[in-house]
Amino acid sequence: MFVHTPDIPTLRLCSLLATLSYATIFLVLWARRRNETYLLYWGMSSALYAAGLLGFETLNALYAPIGAALNYGIVALSDFLLLMGMRRFDGKRPFALWMTVPILGSMIGVALPLMAIADPAAALMTSHITGALALGGCMVICACAILLSGDRETGTPRKIVAFGMLLYGPTYLLSIWIEIRGPLGAGMLDLLPMLQDQVLLGVLNLGLLATPWERALREVTDAAYRDPLTGAWNRTAFKQQEAALALPQNSLFLIDIDHFKTINDTYGHAAGDAVLTTFAARIEAVARARDGMFVRLGGDEFVLVAPTADDTDALALAEQVRTVPDLTGSGLPRYSLCIGLSRVHGGETTLSLAMARADRSLYRAKAAGRDQVAA
Repeated sequence: MFVHTPDIPTLRLCSLLATLSYATIFLVLWARRRNETYLLYWGMSSALYAAGLLGFETLNALYAPIGAALNYGIVALSDFLLLMGMRRFDGKRPFALWMTVPILGSMIGVALPLMAIADPAAALMTSHITGALALGGCMVICACAILLSGDRETGTPRKIVAFGMLLYGPTYLLSIWIEIRGPLGAGMLDLLPMLQDQVLLGVLNLGLLATPWERALREVTDAAYRDPLTGAWNRTAFKQQEAALALPQNSLFLIDIDHFKTINDTYGHAAGDAVLTTFAARIEAVARARDGMFVRLGGDEFVLVAPTADDTDALALAEQVRTVPDLTGSGLPRYSLCIGLSRVHGGETTLSLAMARADRSLYRAKAAGRDQVAA
């Protein structure tokens, strides 16, 4: 029975053509949107990987330690350029000094066996093994860094990129294991990674292309669910999340800025808007720390829904919110808050009853002289 094994030069050519195509796409996109420099990093990553593939074509004939080290260093750098692009996409400094360690380690790990082992065949085999370990390690390091460098809501495309890179690690280990078993495994160090390229190059690069699209979609969605002035969630978002928020461990805080019309009339609407935005930013931070949701219902009326351990904890959180308007030295008009507090009861599937209870408490707080919490 005749079994055809794919030849490595053909597979390498396929990888080369694919990666050059993606390099062209990223660089053309960057040329049209120069401020989105993460596209340049991703284009350079693909271009460098193509250069590394071309280098492997001549490596078997040269066996030169410097040439081999340079070639593996180019491939390792292509991995880290992908990571640098993702860091730039996240608004971080692309390059970090620690990145030089695995890149230099790859180069040294490949060159040392070629210089230290007298037997050329053994030296080449050891160099191939250390090179495969180094490249697999670089992929795993970059994948973990991509996952850890994202925001709390790490997007699906980013995860696709990271897990695609992670899959290279086991493949390199498998190729090493097959290679060292003997003659039947000859060439696996080159063959298996090239076979995996045929699938994962597309996965990685399509994931990269989808990453900005996902962020743009999220921004559009946020714009529909965020109050344009304060950035707090709006009524539409609140309504969508109502069922998920109707949990017995949650407390609801209905918040009103005292005499807000007087602030507008006395200091002007610009000062009133500054009060709203400053106040909302501070309470939004409180909400994030508590894994809660902060909503602008309209005008100067807001609602905060957040988990609380018990009534004491709920009152403490209400007092924390009430003391937020400490604007000494800020240049903004002084203001105070009234807060109506209620807790979600067991068996309630919406927040309507909790809102009604908080509303009654809010009126009591206003009747008690403002700058009050009532529960």
